[in-house]
Amino acid sequence: MPTQDWDKVDQASLESFPASDPPSWGSAHAAPSETTVCPPELLPPSRKRYLIAGGIALAGLAAAAGTVLWLRRRSC
Repeated sequence: MPTQDWDKVDQASLESFPASDPPSWGSAHAAPSETTVCPPELLPPSRKRYLIAGGIALAGLAAAAGTVLWLRRRSC
């Protein structure tokens, strides 16, 4: 099929065509292995810890605001 007016780029493109196609299978075939799974000690902390800390902070803020309001009413 190559003609006389083809240069080296055209010839290389024709010869490398199958290599430029993506694989016919997807990543669904990949399975976790010991080298691809993150160990538990390297995982980020769970959100539960942040929710508990946020709840405690919110309760402290509410208590402080309640104390301030109570002291203001008492002094009037």
